Amino acid sequence: ILRSAYTRHAEDDDYAQPRALWENVLSGTDRAHLVSNIVGHASAPEVTSDMRKRVVEYWENVHKDLGRGVAEGLGVGD
Repeated sequence: ILRSAYTRHAEDDDYAQPRALWENVLSGTDRAHLVSNIVGHASAPEVTSDMRKRVVEYWENVHKDLGRGVAEGLGVGD
């Protein structure tokens, strides 16, 4: 066992794995279902408009197309 300082990798962020899932694993149908699921949850009455904007920003960090789909579904413009 070696003890040393952790060295960060280029993919060490909160978005690399979900981005890879979106780009390399999910089919078009799977992507549509994911967007629909996110929109459904973020459309709940207790979710404020400011929260919806943050939801869109979060998913845009994963992938621009995912963020765009969520924004369209929530009716959140730029």
